[in-house]
Amino acid sequence: MMPSIIVGHRGVAGTYPENTRVSVQAAINLGLSWVEVDVQPTKDNVLVVCHDHTIDRCSNGKGRIDEYTLAELKQLDFGAWFDPRFVGETIMTLEELLGLAAEHDLGLNIEVKVDKHDVASVVQQLKAQLDQSPLVADKILLSSFSHDIILQLHQHCPGYKLGILSERLTQRDRQVLKQVNAFSCNLNYRWITEKHIRDLKNGGYQIWCYTLNQVDKFRYLDKVDAIFSDFPERFIN
Repeated sequence: MMPSIIVGHRGVAGTYPENTRVSVQAAINLGLSWVEVDVQPTKDNVLVVCHDHTIDRCSNGKGRIDEYTLAELKQLDFGAWFDPRFVGETIMTLEELLGLAAEHDLGLNIEVKVDKHDVASVVQQLKAQLDQSPLVADKILLSSFSHDIILQLHQHCPGYKLGILSERLTQRDRQVLKQVNAFSCNLNYRWITEKHIRDLKNGGYQIWCYTLNQVDKFRYLDKVDAIFSDFPERFIN
């Protein structure tokens, strides 16, 4: 039995350039109800959708996201590195993503990434954009590996669900889950144990697991609430 939610990881990152509009649209075309994306600020404080703090891997540019303005980033190609078919794909802003998601009633798990910017300022900006978005709060899950970011989200983004990201569940993760009244614990599927599942369920938390690309590689598929996949079509066909 499959989990009730299959989350497209960075859109459909196995077959499309991750975190781009075409990748998110592919998830919509598959009929997915949720995607996971990464959001971080540019030099001129615009929130954009990109996983790495640098653009070297996923564009034809080089250097740090927070050393480019949005206008400069929009000149770069974020698709051709993956496949020449996607030449001309540009970086997406959070505003553009929220509009697309609202249009299709798509849930967004937004992983918040902050490197050199002030965390509180970024979180407050995120809150303002979410509040102005046509996407309803119930369709948004905010997550981070950083406990500092999670605590700031808890302080500044009341009304939005929070997910604690963790490679291996730690005692500090458990404390923060409780402290912020988290909605979910988003765990690496490789390290999940039955005890983790039991403890988290008893605590009232949903369990979302990343990043699973082979159906037969995870023994607890029927015990978790959601899985993230680069190849979500493998889990819905």
